[in-house]
Amino acid sequence: MRHFLIFLAVVFVGLSSARIFKSQKEADKASLPVLRVFGTSSFVSQWGPGPWLKENFEKTCGCKVEFFDGADTILLLQRVKSESRTGADVVLGLDQYDLEMATKNLEWKAIELGQTALVEEMKPWLGLTPLIPYDFGLLSFVFRKSTLKQLPKNLDDLLIPEFKGQISMQDPRTSSPGMQFLLWLIQVKGEEAAFEYLKNFNPQVKAYSTSWSMAYGFFRKKQAISSWSYVTSPVYHVVEEKDSDVVAVEMAEGHPLQIEFVGIPTICKQCDLAQKFVQMLFTKEGQKVIMEKNYMFPVVSGVKEGTAFASIPFYKSIVSTNLPSTADRERILKRWSALRR
Repeated sequence: MRHFLIFLAVVFVGLSSARIFKSQKEADKASLPVLRVFGTSSFVSQWGPGPWLKENFEKTCGCKVEFFDGADTILLLQRVKSESRTGADVVLGLDQYDLEMATKNLEWKAIELGQTALVEEMKPWLGLTPLIPYDFGLLSFVFRKSTLKQLPKNLDDLLIPEFKGQISMQDPRTSSPGMQFLLWLIQVKGEEAAFEYLKNFNPQVKAYSTSWSMAYGFFRKKQAISSWSYVTSPVYHVVEEKDSDVVAVEMAEGHPLQIEFVGIPTICKQCDLAQKFVQMLFTKEGQKVIMEKNYMFPVVSGVKEGTAFASIPFYKSIVSTNLPSTADRERILKRWSALRR
């Protein structure tokens, strides 16, 4: 009986110690500074680069990283503005067409990259704003080779009867790829001819979804023959699904270039941690994770060599640092909305 009482006492002490240790651990964790990172759905989701970056940064930062899902880029900026009281430490995913609105509505801290060697395509974008490009991608129409006798080669090829209601697109009012398509169309055709083209193209569209992920979901589920997406999308299907049937078509008109930027707003609460987190994005290891999880091209030289991304064929890009103003884009979107009605 005495031994049994001693055993119970030992168990009680052990459980009490474990509970105290757990409580202390939780208290220590609760007292850590919180780095608030705002990003697009594709970045912060469980299959995106966000979870890996969070885990690895927390190993050394003595902090806790919290992600906030801003959906697509246009909605992301709106959410950051609404969080001005509590603060946003890092903002990821704004593209070149968001830069004017971003710098007009928020102030941003300078980011120090040191001796980081960027690829040539990104150098013209440095210094335009305090925000820095961290990945980029070219867009095109994605198809399955097995569903077509012949792949389209230009915009007019998309107007054939077989494609009626079969192309999944993004709404340019809420989605960056959708805006990329609309502005690219105007760039290669001129505004009047672009809207004339849209009159014939709109019946081909299954839906204008609010985000890229929703639009691409129709294609992945084979509910659409094609989707407006990235030339890196076929790599996703090869790596994740062992499916080599998906292809991004080469358009005779060229392809729009989307560049995603990272910034540290001056409303940040953990500004020093934000600088360290952003610097991690530009390490070769961080860039490789972004490339392989976000399925975009890296901005740091020497990262894609030896990977599946190095085998992606050349696509002619249509790009200019002379961007349309916010007012001009709002006018174009109103015209697009009127045409949709």
